[in-house]
Amino acid sequence: MRSCKLKYVLVQKDMMVKFKDSLSTWLEFNIECNIPELDIDLVKIWWKLTNVNSLASDVVDTKSITYNKRVDLTEDSLGSTEQLKINSREYADCWTQGFMAYILHTSGTTGTPKVVRVPHQCIVPNIEHLRSIFEISPDDLIFMASPLTFDPSIVEMFVALSSGATLLIVPPVIKMMPERLAKVLFNHHKVTVIQATPTLMKRFGSELLSTVVLSANTSLRVLALGGESFPSLPVMKSWRGEGNKTHIYNLYGITEVSSWASYYKVPEEVLGSDTRLEEPVPLGFPLLGTVLEVRNDSGQVIQEGVGQVFIGGRERVCLLHDETTVCQGTMRASGDWVTLKDGYMYYLGRKDDQIKRHGKRVNLGSVQQAAERLKQVEACAVTSCEQDKMVLFIVPRHMSEQSKESAANFHTEILLALGKILPSYAIPDGVVHIDSLPFTAHGKVNITALIEIYHEEKEGRKSSCVLWRKEDLWEGICHLWKTVLNLPENRPVLSDSSMFLYSGGDSLKALKFAEEIETLIGQSVSGLLEVILNNSIQDIYNHITNIIFSDKTKDSEEFVDEKSRMKRKVWNSETEGSHSKVLKQQRTAASTFGQNSISNITAISRGSQILKQNLEVSCEYYTNIPNNIQEDVSLTEQSSDGKLPDFKSNRERNRTESTSFSERTSEFMIVKSSLIEENTLVTQESLEKGVKQPSHSSGRFFPGESPVNCRTVSLQMRWKSDTGKCVDASPLLVISGSSGSDATVYIGSHSHRMQAIEVFSGRLKWETLLGDRIESSACISRCGNFIVVGCYDGSVYVLRSDDGKTYWMFCTGNSVKSSPIVDPDHGLIYVGSHDEHIYALDIFRKECVWKLHCGGGAVFSSACLNKSPRLLYVATLGNSLLAINPDTGNIMWKHSCGKPLFSSPQCTAMSVFIGCVDGNLYCFNHQGHQIWQFLTDGPIFSSPCISSFSESDQMVICGSHDSFVYCLNEDGDLVWKFKASKQVYSIPFVYSDYGLNTEKLVAVTSTDGKIWILGAATGKLVAAYSLPGDVYSSPVLWRKTLIVGCRNNYVYCLEISTTEENS
Repeated sequence: MRSCKLKYVLVQKDMMVKFKDSLSTWLEFNIECNIPELDIDLVKIWWKLTNVNSLASDVVDTKSITYNKRVDLTEDSLGSTEQLKINSREYADCWTQGFMAYILHTSGTTGTPKVVRVPHQCIVPNIEHLRSIFEISPDDLIFMASPLTFDPSIVEMFVALSSGATLLIVPPVIKMMPERLAKVLFNHHKVTVIQATPTLMKRFGSELLSTVVLSANTSLRVLALGGESFPSLPVMKSWRGEGNKTHIYNLYGITEVSSWASYYKVPEEVLGSDTRLEEPVPLGFPLLGTVLEVRNDSGQVIQEGVGQVFIGGRERVCLLHDETTVCQGTMRASGDWVTLKDGYMYYLGRKDDQIKRHGKRVNLGSVQQAAERLKQVEACAVTSCEQDKMVLFIVPRHMSEQSKESAANFHTEILLALGKILPSYAIPDGVVHIDSLPFTAHGKVNITALIEIYHEEKEGRKSSCVLWRKEDLWEGICHLWKTVLNLPENRPVLSDSSMFLYSGGDSLKALKFAEEIETLIGQSVSGLLEVILNNSIQDIYNHITNIIFSDKTKDSEEFVDEKSRMKRKVWNSETEGSHSKVLKQQRTAASTFGQNSISNITAISRGSQILKQNLEVSCEYYTNIPNNIQEDVSLTEQSSDGKLPDFKSNRERNRTESTSFSERTSEFMIVKSSLIEENTLVTQESLEKGVKQPSHSSGRFFPGESPVNCRTVSLQMRWKSDTGKCVDASPLLVISGSSGSDATVYIGSHSHRMQAIEVFSGRLKWETLLGDRIESSACISRCGNFIVVGCYDGSVYVLRSDDGKTYWMFCTGNSVKSSPIVDPDHGLIYVGSHDEHIYALDIFRKECVWKLHCGGGAVFSSACLNKSPRLLYVATLGNSLLAINPDTGNIMWKHSCGKPLFSSPQCTAMSVFIGCVDGNLYCFNHQGHQIWQFLTDGPIFSSPCISSFSESDQMVICGSHDSFVYCLNEDGDLVWKFKASKQVYSIPFVYSDYGLNTEKLVAVTSTDGKIWILGAATGKLVAAYSLPGDVYSSPVLWRKTLIVGCRNNYVYCLEISTTEENS
């Protein structure tokens, strides 16, 4: 108020007391006159302490401004400064007499609210140029559509006054009534020019627009739309009646450079064409005195590509907030992003209108334009609610009575239609039916009001979802099932055994389904996501029923799947550290393999994990296990007092008994291609600075090895083995013998079959039928005599490697998708389960050493054992990464990543890496401090593979659902990335030479069945091969052999070959 020399204020009478009370400390007041018609008073004010006129002379010299400019420190100018005198006309100076035209506040609709002081020299060129473009004459009647608080109103007023045209001012209440407003504008007054926001025009509805506003005989000569994103051309065409000749303009500008910056007249041939309606409408050409620039993220002006619009001009400068002087020619950032192509700017949206959903960036404006094209939509708006939830608000067009009675069908119809024109990640989470779009005083969509409508609608759903009967719950789940999967509501009744993933669902839709169910019942449901992913709709119903209905009546048992109930053995004790009761089974004759000697065993599994063991020892140790340990019954019965045994002392006894075996073990280790013991130190200084944000710049890393292009690499099929159903598990390759003469691949499938296949010939060595689907990848035991694998029936199977017979079966409380791993020091097996536990199993004594509840969320991925410090890392679908003491089962530290973790953690000597559904690859040190995170454009289900090109160069390679394979250095900076043809779910495999005389290569698969061989140093494509089905299995390589499973029911063995290229 002081800076602007404010002397008079209009105050509403009912606000006068409050006005005086709040400002009486600084101001004196005098009511000069009152205006009864408007119920306001004109109040003169002056300052009690300081005269604002004298303040101005103290601040700035109106004649000139002097400042010092630092010059280059050359030999001639060293130690001196250049004093420059700048004429005041090169500055926009608010103290110049008659300089200021008006002052306004921005609405804050597209950014932070600001005070904008607009000089005459800034707004006058707008008025003059638009008056010329619109060819305004004294015969025109201009509708003042904008309120006085919105700067386009200045253009409307002074374009009319400066040309002798008539200005029509309509009470705000009339603007709220579309039919009444249409009559006033076109029946009573014959308006010829309208400058308005698209939202204001949408309120008329398509029928009024085409029959009155933009009809063939309308009086409207010019329609200029601005202040919001211009409607798509199909929408504009639906507004126009046949034979309409109204000139339509797209105006663009920002209040910070009041008022408009550019204009574009939409050609009549485009509006009348049926073939050019998909073309975007450009922002157009700069108005008089206006300069438009497009700058990239680095601030450089670009001529092509994507960037932010900057607006200015020598005279077109406004003063913001407390600015008193501004250099003429100042360019203001608009916050609007455009694509610059062929000299035209095409609006993309505001940066703050972009949200990230499922790891992808989504522009709300693009989704809105897609929805506007649907024939069912009269008008719509899209906004973000509750962080990343995207909601579509629709005003339906000609909604039938039947549709009104069944809003759910209408919403499903909308989502299905959008699914045909938008990617899956851009489909709104919900559709809300509204009667009309709410708008602000400036005529823009009122986002705040929409969010309030959404919350009211959500609360209404909660209050109306009191489930008095279990039948209501079943019907609600079935309805949500169809809605989330975009199935028609009139589809026949769902089968009780329907599986979500087999019905068209995926992990992202499962998250949405879980959220909708919790909204339906009005409470959170523990473990719901895991049940949706792994069980039938019956099981989902039963799981929820057991939580929300306290009295479990007999009715709730009618839907129980007897088969699944028999398969799952639930633990009697949930105490941490307790053992399981092992199922009674036939006594295993360990002596059948006790005479076999094993030496030089190598086990290769997904993610470049290689376990080598050189054993010159017979397995008679296992034959001599005491009878009490070989008993089929459980060794872990509770004592008579109800207490559990002392497993710590039991464990010590076990170690003593196995000493003789341990002494005869000459070498046993896990070799990971990424393991580095040094040169990865995380300093305390880096921790104090917080999480590092890695560089996304596209770099290249070249180790000192021979180039890829010296030879051509190709793939051809050696054999394939039919498993009966989909193969999502990854192969385990076991090589024995000094020359690798005996190589066997172990893999399971959805057909319940576990197969052992000879690598060289493809001959089936044995096949064992387990209790349910197998998605877990097997591991080999410490002695090499057993194969351990998880199963959907909730069991961990220990099979003899030579004939596939079951040696032991351990039961968890739910499906086991997690792939077991072996502890090379103690021989323990670590495996996770969907019962939210991680287990440490001693398969030789057939006992559970400890189990740990991971705090909520299934353990889907595999654990990772780090040697030093000795830690077991476990990730959960409950968003958590845990570091566990592998000997005791105690949690050392825990970190929540905010989204489910399907990825398996991987370790180096100094770090642990994990991918997340939020699209980030996270890096932690072994103390639990986050070091860096790298953001991709899609969820990460792939697990990282860590490789060392040399003793000091360590790389992390990981796939993402954005279809890219990323290679990062140890600091989290991008080395290279490769674009695959579809999402990358598998774990990359890094391997070297194997007789190919090439550099290190990376093998990875995409979900469309493509196998990609890349140069590990550069990410360049070396070879590719297509399988006839989707692939979620991860490849394993040995020598010149690549083995991978496919969803066409087969396991494939491919041979890698090279040919010399001519010079």
